[in-house]
Amino acid sequence: MRTVRSLVVATAVIATPPLAAQDLGTPAPGEYGRAAKLEVQAFETGNKQIRLEYPKKDWDVAPANGAPVSVPGVTWPIVSIVQKKHDAAIVVEGVRLHQPLAQDDITDLFGELEASAIRERQSLAKDLQPKVVQAGGRRIVIVTYNRQGAAGAERVRQYTIPAGGADLYRLTCSAATAQFARYEPVFAHVAASFTVAAGGTQ
Repeated sequence: MRTVRSLVVATAVIATPPLAAQDLGTPAPGEYGRAAKLEVQAFETGNKQIRLEYPKKDWDVAPANGAPVSVPGVTWPIVSIVQKKHDAAIVVEGVRLHQPLAQDDITDLFGELEASAIRERQSLAKDLQPKVVQAGGRRIVIVTYNRQGAAGAERVRQYTIPAGGADLYRLTCSAATAQFARYEPVFAHVAASFTVAAGGTQ
């Protein structure tokens, strides 16, 4: 579990003016959306509160055994989904916030806070590009960046998805830089299929 210091100040977002609907961006092609030709299967947490879809072929799933953490600012793991050749991976985590967020609280400032949290956790992260978008009937933050992984240069896309109340979810999708375009539709599909049942965590 990791304490994310920047989330302590995330409540400052509450005091900022809401981002007008017309100012919201939309995901770029390939960033978010279901892939019609992708054969998928569902992953659900034990109590069926969290659900997502991932490829049927060549991906391994490792659900976390732990329960959600009720301590604000502390992250808990939900599931890791890894391409069998280790060319790509998706890590899903949840975090309990200090204060509930409404959709109007997901502003550019909140996106910058998410980028700052990445910088704090990963000193080698660079070229961070955060943006707030309206996608799938909800506001989410997409942060795309580069980093040096264990096997070399990686490109990463993090989806930050508020689920109502004080729970926030992050889907961190990574691939070798040369392979990122190949796996981008998978990342986009997983993010678009991610749902949390009303009132549920894990």
